[in-house]
Amino acid sequence: MGANQKMLDAVKWVSGTGCVIGFIIFALSFFVSDYNKDYIFTVVGIAITLSAAAIFLVGIFFVLTEEMVMNTHKGERIEPETTKIIKMKSKANTHTKRSTEFSN
Repeated sequence: MGANQKMLDAVKWVSGTGCVIGFIIFALSFFVSDYNKDYIFTVVGIAITLSAAAIFLVGIFFVLTEEMVMNTHKGERIEPETTKIIKMKSKANTHTKRSTEFSN
């Protein structure tokens, strides 16, 4: 869990910082109207916030997947009761005579 906790903390910090920066840009885009004539800062703020949320979701997915893989039992080991090998006798005729019209 130690390695997963470090990865989870890194994902939280990166995505949290991205969300805060994106929200600040988005909120300021409404108050400073001289710089936001084409609503570019609004779009940039929303894009940063959504990308930070996507990074958070992907990071959580990777951490949960690794936890599930590490904690899942792969099944019970089945060992045979005996080590005797049973040999089957078959009377299959593997040599067949092929007749063709060109044979002598």
